[in-house]
Amino acid sequence: MLKNRYETVFERYLRAIKRPFLSNRQERRFDLDNGATLKNFDYLVSDADGVNWIVDVKGRRFPGGLHSTKYWKNWTTEDDLRGLLRWERILSAGGDEYRDRGAFVFAYLVTGERAPVPEEKIFVDRSERYAFLVVPLKTYIAEAKYISPKWQTYEIPAKRFQELAVPADLFFTAKRDPNPLAPENDQI
Repeated sequence: MLKNRYETVFERYLRAIKRPFLSNRQERRFDLDNGATLKNFDYLVSDADGVNWIVDVKGRRFPGGLHSTKYWKNWTTEDDLRGLLRWERILSAGGDEYRDRGAFVFAYLVTGERAPVPEEKIFVDRSERYAFLVVPLKTYIAEAKYISPKWQTYEIPAKRFQELAVPADLFFTAKRDPNPLAPENDQI
């Protein structure tokens, strides 16, 4: 399967902010020993501290649709959450390099006048405007609310999401405590 538009633009964005990354192929799911499958992550991205993040890109419109007044869509599926948690464990086997290093990148296609980041942080690609916000996995799990049993989806309430989400350029290029809000329990 080819990368979707949000993933493709995120790659160009990472090159623009000069962050090393490894793109993961997603043609099929990873087979587990018990017969189940595991959703693949999208990227490994190195931050300014040399920490490698297991990244899943979530493409959304800002606002939520052509005629929508809903902003800050940040839903994920239970499969997304469990997948990143499992990849943290797999990649940390024998060490702690990837422990607590999963993150969601919300790639917003900005379609209106409002934007989720200041204008100088907007990334323009082929005449389209994008904003990239990051929330570490453990922070997302601690704050997300279950919103749909039918679709098994979670979402952080919009106001809280605005407080937690970090522009990707700051997240991947600034020296900082990488996951200050991590809960002690990683259960969904």
